[in-house]
Amino acid sequence: MRVSTQTGVGLIEVMVAVLLLSVAVLGFSALQLRAISATDESLIRTQTLSIIRGLAENMRANAQEIDTYKETINDTTTSYVTCTGGCTAEEIAINEAKTAYDRLSSHGVTMSMVTCPGTANFSQVMCIIAAWGDTKAQLDRLPDPEVEEDEGDIDAQACANEDGIYKNGSTCIIVETY
Repeated sequence: MRVSTQTGVGLIEVMVAVLLLSVAVLGFSALQLRAISATDESLIRTQTLSIIRGLAENMRANAQEIDTYKETINDTTTSYVTCTGGCTAEEIAINEAKTAYDRLSSHGVTMSMVTCPGTANFSQVMCIIAAWGDTKAQLDRLPDPEVEEDEGDIDAQACANEDGIYKNGSTCIIVETY
């Protein structure tokens, strides 16, 4: 009959088990942080899209004041207009654009409005660009190949290039309005 001399778990086995457990916990923690980040991104995107769609609907209802909406959105110093005895279409446009701008700003989102790429010769469809994080609410202007000195207006943090193609890693949305 053989008697085993091993009576317990060795220190090496315990250390290996703790090492494996700690690697698993670190992996799970990293995965959890990534999931939280994706959830936050989704929430910002959903809130932003909701606000911009509402603004786009208001713009369709007040289409004659598209330029007023654009000026108000792109000029951060514009303030609300107090209407007495009823608002004009221009005052409504200013107040609606300012409200959307302020709501987005409260979520850390910047906004701008430009003519959508490829529509200038057709019917000048307007695009609202909303960006958050490190992304800027703007389109790059690519260099003109026919002009030697033209270096364009390339900004790595811009939402998209001048053709409206999103840049890799950008955190923004572009919504067409009419």
